[in-house]
Amino acid sequence: MRRVFGLLLLSGVLAVVVAGCGGGGGSKPLDKADYDKQMQTIGGGLTDDLNSLSSSTGSAAKAATALVKVQTDLRTAADQLDAITPPTAIKTEHEQLTKAVREFADELDPLIKDLKAGKLSALSSLATLKGLSDIQTASTAISKKGYKIGG
Repeated sequence: MRRVFGLLLLSGVLAVVVAGCGGGGGSKPLDKADYDKQMQTIGGGLTDDLNSLSSSTGSAAKAATALVKVQTDLRTAADQLDAITPPTAIKTEHEQLTKAVREFADELDPLIKDLKAGKLSALSSLATLKGLSDIQTASTAISKKGYKIGG
């Protein structure tokens, strides 16, 4: 179980990129500095959720509650990402990131169901979800183009 949370926390890209506040960019593409700033802001809150999930590993019910919060924040973050008009150079990657965040949030449904049924072992599949991998891929592609979206 500890390995699952280690992998989850190692995927800091998730914690950095998807969270809970920030604003849109309107219809005009943001410049690099504004994009970086907004993405870092959006990435601020999920870290607390992940820490809460990490500390609730002893109880399936507590883990379910924490994972529901993570899922809600992922969906909020996806909406916020949609509201941003990214720089043209990373438009495709930003769209891929937004899609991946939604995908990951949706993939949590069966895990939450299993946790609510008392199956704490369901958390072991968290780090293997496709949406998480897609978030990492899109975030890496954005970073490789010189954007600093991490915290």
